[in-house]
Amino acid sequence: MLEKEMMQYRGFRNTYDENGNPDGFEVRIRSNYYRGVYLSQLRVGRVIVDDEVFLADSGLVSWIIQGKEHDPAEMAENCEDFWPIQETAIVRVKKPGGLSQGYHEVGVRWGYSSSYMPPSMETFDDEKVPNREYSDYLLRRKMLIV
Repeated sequence: MLEKEMMQYRGFRNTYDENGNPDGFEVRIRSNYYRGVYLSQLRVGRVIVDDEVFLADSGLVSWIIQGKEHDPAEMAENCEDFWPIQETAIVRVKKPGGLSQGYHEVGVRWGYSSSYMPPSMETFDDEKVPNREYSDYLLRRKMLIV
């Protein structure tokens, strides 16, 4: 069952390497588009945790949709894989040591294109968004790791 908020509490956790050491974190989000989207329609941007920025093209961020892990660059060319409305996507970030226990301010910036919207509405300049700015494409939520 999906939570009402687009950024889901369930699934916010540290990830671990084969030796059991924390090597990053992941957060689940759900789409707000009523039909679901093909990966080529997604416009992914930065992930922000406690004012630390992880850019989409840094090689540290990947998206897992329907069990398959994708880097943002390959998603732009992927016209076959689909993100259904009833499933969450996992945004995974590599960060040695993961996140500490406690509350974290988490933000994920993303959007999508659709055939009936003008191109100006489907793009955003990720570099021009200050860390604390709220926009249509920036999900922000206080999250807890235990």
